[in-house]
Amino acid sequence: LGRPQRGPEPCGELEVPLWSNASLSAEPEEVDASPTEHAGAQPVLLGHASPSSKLHRCLSWKSEFAELYNEGPGGRAASHAPEGCPPSGSEKLEGIELSQIVASLRSDSYLPAFFRCTKKAEDISMTPWCASRQSPEVLVRKGTFLLPLPQDFPKAVTRLVNLPSETRVTVVHRLRERDDSVVFTVQFCSHDVPFGDNFRVHETVKFQPDGAGGVLATKWVEVMWVAALPWAYGVLRTIIEQKSRADALGNYLVADLRSMPR
Repeated sequence: LGRPQRGPEPCGELEVPLWSNASLSAEPEEVDASPTEHAGAQPVLLGHASPSSKLHRCLSWKSEFAELYNEGPGGRAASHAPEGCPPSGSEKLEGIELSQIVASLRSDSYLPAFFRCTKKAEDISMTPWCASRQSPEVLVRKGTFLLPLPQDFPKAVTRLVNLPSETRVTVVHRLRERDDSVVFTVQFCSHDVPFGDNFRVHETVKFQPDGAGGVLATKWVEVMWVAALPWAYGVLRTIIEQKSRADALGNYLVADLRSMPR
């Protein structure tokens, strides 16, 4: 599936700008991932830093951040597709091979360009792909960016909270290749939306050959609540989950992969 002959190798610690409340002095027992030698193990930076970039916290890989996004919904491994959970949808990609999808996702430039073009993201900063120390067959890529926030929320929301025009986002991607499928997951936190640190959106897209010369993409969207909402704002939970599913990143990703040159 387009896997290179030489896999990612660790090369010590790497400092990357990531938004987090993690302590710099904390070191978990198991670090989630190790940086690669690619590109001198430096973050991939696009665009020019804005004043908001000063809010970045420079964290080494040996920080609590490695644990914050380590689990998927229900405590499953973050790189695994859900089992027994109905997908949010599935689509067929005609005339494309699984190896082409893997090559695009593993490209250093694809994901930053994808977020910039489809979600109008700015101040994008991403690490290279790296091999997870917990699961060496899983590749991990972390990043941050600024994302414009849609203002088409119901009045039930705007009466309760003030919505910013943009939000800082922390994102962790994972890529898990098997003999007959590829699972791509993305887990992200929108820090500046009301109660944004109370939840994370976890999306999964599983790609597998459809037996007819194309690829079947199966998508899941799950919202992980890491902290309860205050009682007076409980109505926001349903709205947040509905909005997350309606604006699923996986839909944009599959559409973008479908349109790439053959």
